[in-house]
Amino acid sequence: MTVQLYVWLGFFVISTLLGLRLNQLKEPEPNFFFKFLFFSLLGIVSFPIGGFHIPIGFLMSFLFFPKRNSRYKWYGALVGFFFFIVLLFVPLFDQSEFRAESQQIGAVSIQDDTFDRMTDNILRRINSDSIKLDRSKMVFTEDGDLRSLEYLLMVERSNSFQQIRINYNESGELSYRQVDELNSDSGSAFFEKLVDFEHMLDAVRDTPWSEFADRVDAPLLQFSFDGLYDMYTFENESMLMINRDRRLVKFWLQREPVLANSIQLSGLTREGRTTGEKYTILYNYSIHQREDLTDQ
Repeated sequence: MTVQLYVWLGFFVISTLLGLRLNQLKEPEPNFFFKFLFFSLLGIVSFPIGGFHIPIGFLMSFLFFPKRNSRYKWYGALVGFFFFIVLLFVPLFDQSEFRAESQQIGAVSIQDDTFDRMTDNILRRINSDSIKLDRSKMVFTEDGDLRSLEYLLMVERSNSFQQIRINYNESGELSYRQVDELNSDSGSAFFEKLVDFEHMLDAVRDTPWSEFADRVDAPLLQFSFDGLYDMYTFENESMLMINRDRRLVKFWLQREPVLANSIQLSGLTREGRTTGEKYTILYNYSIHQREDLTDQ
């Protein structure tokens, strides 16, 4: 049973017991017990706005404030409001369930600190030391303004792995939703094969934007990521790599295949149609020769 379910169980038990006890003390009133439970439930009702939860039910209890046995029914609204406060703090220590919500964060650009602030919001919300990328897609303008984003992340919890989808759209809203959950035994093998979320982020935000924008002559740039490592055994003009100077250079092949993660960079029209320009960019690789990693 999750912490949140324990909180709800405690709410119903305490509301029921308190309602039965107050039913013996109040002035005679038909159906007092059910009215008391109504005010308890009203006190716990909330409405999410931009990532915040407004105690709309508790505020409405002032509108429906009764004249008969008002003090005892007010106790019910206070009980509900108390558990509303408790539920706000449940996500801080309950890792067994991820609550869907949204945050209004405004415009984001890869060329200033707004991308980092968005990332900080995501990391705080997920609240885990072990986050890996399953797959992702980002669309930027040629100037580096974020148009849309989708992350599909695998998050390690104490007894499971949660698959969490994060979306950003042009309205400036960041949304979170859990789409799946795997137990530790069935999810660990797949989790180990994925790239760390931070490694993917570093490949994008630590590389100068001009390195990407100068490669594609299109109003929109699409970045597609696959979190699984892959073997690369050939080289061509459309295959690049991020070197240690954070530059995009031509991929060169060693004697042995290279194990790496990749970014699929492609150009899009303003209507979202492909322009035909496409590059495969390798990152997070291990190469033991030619330490300069230049484009010779």
